[in-house]
Amino acid sequence: MIAIETFKDSGILVAAYLIGAINFCYMLSKIISGKKLTEIGDKNPGGWNMVFNISKIWGAIGIILDVGKSYIVYLLAYSLSSQLNIIFLGTTHNQFIAMLSGVAAVLGHNYSPYLRFKGGKGIAALFGFLTAIHPLAIPVIAIGMLIGILFAKNMIWAVGLGIIFPSIFLMIYKNSVMYLLMAVLLIVVMIPKQINRSIPLSANFKFRKEKTLGDLFKPKIR
Repeated sequence: MIAIETFKDSGILVAAYLIGAINFCYMLSKIISGKKLTEIGDKNPGGWNMVFNISKIWGAIGIILDVGKSYIVYLLAYSLSSQLNIIFLGTTHNQFIAMLSGVAAVLGHNYSPYLRFKGGKGIAALFGFLTAIHPLAIPVIAIGMLIGILFAKNMIWAVGLGIIFPSIFLMIYKNSVMYLLMAVLLIVVMIPKQINRSIPLSANFKFRKEKTLGDLFKPKIR
């Protein structure tokens, strides 16, 4: 029984990763313009690069699809995994597998095997995943990111707080420390994608790193 459940759970996680790895923005860009996002702009195959360098409308559609894929992954994993009465880190088995699947979808988005393990920065996938857990995660993510943007002027801080704030909210609301584990996993998966390797590592975490808010949103080669 345990072996079967382990095999099933492993299959769900692998599927979550492969679904998350589908890069809609990259595909849409090739279809509508013939251009590869990995060769233009900041060379990041994500929605923001598409908005700036291909099409605002199609870029928005690509972002919505990226949000949707991780949303669906979480719900499918939750419904397909066994609802065993096993409590782990204050949660049930299917909730735990669904959480890991959501993280796997973000991992796939950021490091897609279809793009030689390149990918986006995971923000759209993060929104979809956490929204599937609870809709109130949306304003909490927004508050965290806005604090990082307005006060730190640093996207690493913005993304970090955009992960930490909803994780704490979910931990309190759902009474499960599992969401602290989720925060750690998401930080490991997402923060490296925000690091600019053309400058010293410590400079990436500098408070008020950018001169203007506009500088935060300009695609940069990393």
